[in-house]
Amino acid sequence: MEEIEIKFAVKDTKAVTERLRKLGFRIAIGRHREKNYLFDDGSGNLQKLGKLLRVRKTPSSQTVTYKGPILATSKLKHREEIECRIENADTMIRILEEVGFKVRTEYSKYRTVFEKEGFNISLDETEAGNYLEVEGPSDEAITNLATELGYSEQDFVRRTYAELIAERRGVPGGSKKESS
Repeated sequence: MEEIEIKFAVKDTKAVTERLRKLGFRIAIGRHREKNYLFDDGSGNLQKLGKLLRVRKTPSSQTVTYKGPILATSKLKHREEIECRIENADTMIRILEEVGFKVRTEYSKYRTVFEKEGFNISLDETEAGNYLEVEGPSDEAITNLATELGYSEQDFVRRTYAELIAERRGVPGGSKKESS
């Protein structure tokens, strides 16, 4: 399945939450902590190819996700995403490690999910800052919503959380450990 999304830096989480509510978005999943584990082989081949293999733990679900490279043909992020729920994230982590993958980056974030008519919006609080991640049905729909929220194309953040957090940590290519 193709994922179409873009991030925006958020200075005031309360103001953006209020704006989303005024536009008719409802909270689908309340604020919760997510723990993310990004995997790669010993040579970093997935990262070199712009691919991602992630195990995520949340209070309500655990998933394994593959994301393909970000397509360069759009101002928004287009990439293949394949995801499924798993019964036990710790067991999946062990399986991936046993077949040669290693945790390249691990990080947590607090996330609140809003939904409305084909849009899934996440308000993410990360160690690299707060971001609004907007997923929608098309570039045009996302760009129009961005305008309604007070953002422009100059505000688009195409970088991944792993990249943003690695930069914040001062570690090229990511870090295995979370900041305390």
